Amino acid sequence: MKNLKFDIVNIEEFSGQKAQIYSIMFEGDDMTLVDHFFEDFSEVYQDDLEEMASKLRLMGNDYGCRLHYFRVNEGAPADGVVALRCHHMRLYCLRYDNTCIFIGSGGYKSPDIKAYQEDPVLYSKALEMRKIAACINRAIKDRELRIREDGTLDISDLIELEI
Repeated sequence: MKNLKFDIVNIEEFSGQKAQIYSIMFEGDDMTLVDHFFEDFSEVYQDDLEEMASKLRLMGNDYGCRLHYFRVNEGAPADGVVALRCHHMRLYCLRYDNTCIFIGSGGYKSPDIKAYQEDPVLYSKALEMRKIAACINRAIKDRELRIREDGTLDISDLIELEI
């Protein structure tokens, strides 16, 4: 296993008065995980991605990150990992509460499979988000990361992730 560090980046395009939407940027990368997700799937699933982006903007500006937007229990018990779904596209996130989510990555879930574990790409993206969630949850517990009532962050430094 190797240690990777990541930064938490506010996605201003989606964040607003009701919720702060963050993504993860690994050290040495110039794009967040959500940027990679949208870039990787933009040509084939443009309509789905536009709908997903619209949902994220609505969460940030109008409604907050309410549970009905997500499929819950996509990770380990009580780790907060959820999936934002739009048709067959899945975007894995850590939902902290109505005011804050951390977006990872995701992909296409074929209607021929029942669970993301059956698809190696989706499984790897969900597993990556579970590991990120464990690091963020640990940082919250250790008071290295504090999430304010309005969803903004108080963070001490880059968070270290072991993969």
